[in-house]
Order: sequence, then structure tokens, then C-alpha cells
Amino acid sequence: MGLHISIYKCNKYGDCTNGGASSAYIKGFCITNVDGPFNPCDDYPSAELVLQEHFGRKTVKIIPTHPQEGRQISSRHYMFGGNYGATSDSRFSEKIESMLEHSFYGAVPIHDRAE
Repeated sequence: MGLHISIYKCNKYGDCTNGGASSAYIKGFCITNVDGPFNPCDDYPSAELVLQEHFGRKTVKIIPTHPQEGRQISSRHYMFGGNYGATSDSRFSEKIESMLEHSFYGAVPIHDRAE
């Protein structure tokens, strides 16, 4: 079970995801590591919030996951492709706040570009 989020695209330069999941004709993602009433489906494939730390600073990103196995889609390195994910549901921001250990409000970068 998870929480549906919407995809926000910056189309000024066209698709910068190099064919990433957020460039496809999907409505959003189902974030499976946030409590919610939904299951991943064709319109909302599975993804996870992932914490990363660089130079002592914590950030959160969204990584699409393999729909059947619930893991990152491959061992390839994925980077930010220009799109963001967000929802007005407070469970989303509360989960991010618990990961970052400080308040959060906004959208999260989707890391679905692979070279």
C-alpha cells in the first residue's frame, strides 16, 4: 500500500529524463514507503522516497521501483531528470520530515534519468 503523488514537469527544454518513467503517459507515482490506501498500478507505478546525504546535508529524492519486486529498477545510476513529485496529503510531508529530521514543504526531485 502507498500514497499517490502527482508529477510536475518543466517542459521548457522538452523531456530531459532520457525516457525516464516520469516522461511516460502516467498520472503519477505510488510512493510505497509512505502509508496510504493505494496500490501501484499502470497509471501510478511504484516509487520510493530515498534519503541521501552529501557533505553532511540530507536530501530526499524519488526513485521509481520495479513493480513486481519492490526494488530500484536496476543497479544503474539514476539522476534527476527535471521533473518533481508532490501531493497535498500531509502523510507525504510528514514522512519526509521524519527522514530529514526537520520541517519540509514542497516537491521532491524524481531521479529517473539513466544514461
